[in-house]
Amino acid sequence: MDGRFWCVILVAALVAPQALPAQRVSSERGKLPPRQGEAPASVLRIENLKGTLKEVDLKKRTVTVTHAGGEETFTFPTAAGREKVSLSKKVAREVGKKSLRLEDIQAGCKVKVSYYPTLGTIMELLVEELPR
Repeated sequence: MDGRFWCVILVAALVAPQALPAQRVSSERGKLPPRQGEAPASVLRIENLKGTLKEVDLKKRTVTVTHAGGEETFTFPTAAGREKVSLSKKVAREVGKKSLRLEDIQAGCKVKVSYYPTLGTIMELLVEELPR
């Protein structure tokens, strides 16, 4: 046999048993929510909640939504002024816009909140009906 053949076999034997960094699995995956600034260990689950907007706190950048199960407060993870507040087609026709700023939302709106339950932050706030 050729010397190059044995060199390839030796290199393959030394490299093969070691796992690559991307293949290592954390034993604490999914147990604790990620801290601010850290990447989550897995894909975060998204839940939807329908209810009535009770309060908007512009200083804390939170919204409080009342629903059949009680009341929950959510925070916006984005920078001030970049909150995602979408409108349903019906509301968009009434208002003449496709989205609103957080300052423009009124209490009493019927909303649908898509949020991350692990973090308690909003992914999207959809205004489905304006208060009368």
